[in-house]
Amino acid sequence: MASLGAVSAALLLSASAVEPAHASPQPAAKLAFRAGSWWNTPIGSAGVDPHSRAYIKDSQRRAHTQPYLKLVLGRWGSPTYTARGSDRRYHIHPTAYGPTVTVHIPAHANPRATSDAQLSVLDRSSNQSVGLWRAVYHARTHRWTAAGTDRYYLSSSGIQHSLPGGHRGNDGHRGIPSTYRAVHKREVMSGAIHHRLELFWWATAGHTPAGRRAYFPMSGSEQHKGGVVPEGIVLRIKPSVNLRAKHLSPAALVIARALKRYGGIIGDNSGSGNNLKLQSNANWTHSLRRNSLRSIHWRDYEFVRGGARR
Repeated sequence: MASLGAVSAALLLSASAVEPAHASPQPAAKLAFRAGSWWNTPIGSAGVDPHSRAYIKDSQRRAHTQPYLKLVLGRWGSPTYTARGSDRRYHIHPTAYGPTVTVHIPAHANPRATSDAQLSVLDRSSNQSVGLWRAVYHARTHRWTAAGTDRYYLSSSGIQHSLPGGHRGNDGHRGIPSTYRAVHKREVMSGAIHHRLELFWWATAGHTPAGRRAYFPMSGSEQHKGGVVPEGIVLRIKPSVNLRAKHLSPAALVIARALKRYGGIIGDNSGSGNNLKLQSNANWTHSLRRNSLRSIHWRDYEFVRGGARR
C-alpha cells in the first residue's frame, strides 16, 4: 500500500490553483452526505449485472483506440470550488432547468471554458453543493446567471427528492450531485477517496434493459444517444484485480482503489471515449495525466447489478 507520504510527495511537486504548494496533506474526509448514503457506501456484495460482458464490449467498440479509462484534465475537466461564508452570495434562477439557488461563490471562480460553461461549488456555510450549467458572471451588475442548476444538501442522503430515500430540496442533473462530478485534488492528496465517482460514457442508452429511463439513483437519462450502457449503472474494478501489480503512480492508485471499492456511476455522455474527470482548477502536473490508468484494461472492470442499493 502506498504511504501517505508517497502520495503527498508526488502531488506537492506542483502548485494548485486552489491549494498553495506548501500545503500539508489533509486527513481523508467525506465531502458530502450523511453516513449510510448510497454515495458513500462501498459496493460490497452487490452482484455482477447479467449484461456486464456486453457493456464491457461496448467500452472497447468506440473507445477511440483507448483501451483504458481516460482521465480528463484541463479545460474539459470540471472546475470545482469551495466557498466560504464570507464569499459573496448570489441568487440564481435557471432559465432552462433546475431549482432556484442561493449560494456563496468565490470571487476567483470561473466556469469551464467550453460550450457547457460548467461550474461546481461546495458551499458548507449553506449546507449545499451547487452545479451551474452555461454559467455566466456579469461583472458590471455583480451577478451570476445559468441555464441549468442542480442543488444537493450536504447533510442529506444525496438522493434526488423524487426518488425513494430522497431528500426535500435535492434536485437537478437527473440525480447526480455536482459534488462528485470530478476527482478533487485534496482528496487524492489525503491518500483516499471515500465515495462513488461519476463516469462519462462515449454514448449511453436511453433506457435500461427493463425499459426504465435509468437505474437508481438517477431519475432519467439522455435520450437518442445510441449507446447500450444505461445511465445509473455502476462500473467497478473487479475485486480480484491486484492493483499493486498494475504499477500505478501513488495518485493513480488512490483513484483506482476508489473505483474498486466504490465504483463509478455512468452519469452522462462524453461524446468521445469513456472517461473520469478531474478538478480542472487544480494543477495536476507530475501527478496525474490522461493515461495514468492505462495499465488497468477494460477486462479488469465489471458492471454491478443495475439499481443495486448496496
